[in-house]
Amino acid sequence: MKLLIVAGGGGHFAPALSVIEKLPKDWDLLLVGRKYSLEGDAALSLEYQTAERMHIPFRMLTTGRIQRKLTRHSLLSLLKTPIGMVQALSILRDFKPDVVLSFGGYVAVPLVLAAHFLRIPIIIHEQTFGAGLANKISSRFADKVCISWEESRKYFPNGKVVVTGNPVRKFQISNFKFQ
Repeated sequence: MKLLIVAGGGGHFAPALSVIEKLPKDWDLLLVGRKYSLEGDAALSLEYQTAERMHIPFRMLTTGRIQRKLTRHSLLSLLKTPIGMVQALSILRDFKPDVVLSFGGYVAVPLVLAAHFLRIPIIIHEQTFGAGLANKISSRFADKVCISWEESRKYFPNGKVVVTGNPVRKFQISNFKFQ
């Protein structure tokens, strides 16, 4: 099985990492995400650093995003949208996944759209009670929408939703000291 996972940072990456840690060892995996944390910032993203540390194959996707505030980076960000679509198609054609698993974030949208265009099955996962903009858009093209909370069902197309809960990592009590 060839699985491509896309996760657009922080809260999207935590459940993706939980899934990655539980995958069968014989699966081919590719993680797609941001290399840099913020627009115009040189700080490396959590997903990039983690992939490097854990030797997870990683591909960076540069794409535009809808910014909530107008900044000096807003126009440049929107101009990156076509670049993201071309990169997404290239990544999918190179890796040839059996399925795309998206955990949301703005980097997920071009990959989901490209996977839909290439007729690659798409599963998305929403971690919150609400729904992020990327997952709302992606749900229209997804084959299945996994949600963590029944309350999230109303944001997604009927017939696609499965309540799966939130993937969690193994808890190690030995890392904590109680006083």
